[in-house]
Amino acid sequence: MKKYPDISKIIKKKEKHRRSLAALPFEEKIEIVFKLQARRKFIKSDRVVGNSQKPKTKSA
Repeated sequence: MKKYPDISKIIKKKEKHRRSLAALPFEEKIEIVFKLQARRKFIKSDRVVGNSQKPKTKSA
């Protein structure tokens, strides 16, 4: 039988975080949504960040 690591601390932390987000006022929840949308837009823009200049590969 496989022995799995104990993840009870992770689950409790996740539950605590969910409850803290649920307790926020509606306006703050909307601000979080806009920040996540901006982050998604940035990630999808495919811009290089920092000093690691990776060459873009062309897909054929």
